[in-house]
Amino acid sequence: MFYPIMIDISNKCIIVVGGGEVAHRKTKKLLEFGGNVMILSPNNIQKFQELKERYKEKLDFIYDEYNKKYIEGAFLVIGATSSRKVNKQISEDCKSLDILVNIVDSKEDSDFITPSIINNDAITISISTMGSFPYLSKKIRMDMEDSYKKFNKEYLDTLEEIRYLILDKYREEKKEIMDHALNLNIDELKEFLIKLKD
Repeated sequence: MFYPIMIDISNKCIIVVGGGEVAHRKTKKLLEFGGNVMILSPNNIQKFQELKERYKEKLDFIYDEYNKKYIEGAFLVIGATSSRKVNKQISEDCKSLDILVNIVDSKEDSDFITPSIINNDAITISISTMGSFPYLSKKIRMDMEDSYKKFNKEYLDTLEEIRYLILDKYREEKKEIMDHALNLNIDELKEFLIKLKD
């Protein structure tokens, strides 16, 4: 069973083995969250060059077939090749080197799975079916995105101010105040903050 966890990948060495659509999708997310990604593949799709232009030194390439020597010292590895045999070998090699591994087509060969993610720089929501039916995770994410779009950085920063005020002056009314705050739009929330400060 997989334990839900959020992990800091900033500036960590991550190897993605594969150069196709799935590898690209995984790489894009890893880069968005600050990872240093190395793509290991004899060739890759054009979309990787667009990522290279955007993320520059955070993304690099090894144009070769998979070999265990390339993953030594990695923080984690994603196996995203079209070969089941190669993906299995990646899993075995990672386990022998104590490297966290995700094999995109086999949760049984993976140490972790990647959830569907809603991320707007202020709130991150992960949705997972524990690898049993990823499309459902995607559908739930799409349904939830509209519901939580108001929670941007400005909104969360204002909520944080309200939280500190509550802890300082309104502990007894904490639940009522927070419930009320979450029902407000950003302009109403700012006005509410001013009232709480008075």
